[in-house]
Amino acid sequence: MDRLVFDYTGSNKSYKVVANLPYYITSPLIMYLLESRFRIERMVIMVQKEVAERIQALPGTKDYGALTVSVNLYCEPRLAFNVPRHLFTPQPEVDSAVVDLKVRKKLDFKINDEGLLKRVIKAAFNQRRKTLVNSLKVLGVEKEKLMSVLDQCAINPQRRGETLSLEEFIKLANELSQI
Repeated sequence: MDRLVFDYTGSNKSYKVVANLPYYITSPLIMYLLESRFRIERMVIMVQKEVAERIQALPGTKDYGALTVSVNLYCEPRLAFNVPRHLFTPQPEVDSAVVDLKVRKKLDFKINDEGLLKRVIKAAFNQRRKTLVNSLKVLGVEKEKLMSVLDQCAINPQRRGETLSLEEFIKLANELSQI
């Protein structure tokens, strides 16, 4: 993406992305753009309303998930406005929303191992009904060590992934990276 912008503009400055994303690839495309660390400073994108709600969700709500945590790691998201389906021709079956994602210039958090953080987030939400101690088993950490790490982080092992804040996920991944 940076190369395309440079080839077109001759500039290595940061840029903005404005798009109406195809709804069937919205989440993977957003994560690709953010994780690739392109020089994007802001993305203003139209997405399916349900995706906008997931991006903005708070811990403990039904919409809170891996996408929420991951986008909030890289951005300061804000719902700009809703776009009702009746404004389109032909009319789609879903409502839309425009989301403003202000990309963090640098991550506000110290992260020991970004890959491990992504695996922890994915594991915590992979089976939403499981407690953390059970959902994180896929990381290959012995149960006793996992219990100890959760204790060090002051996280009850009976909690579920959807109750953890971004900061708690980072703290947990940083502690796991030490073992």
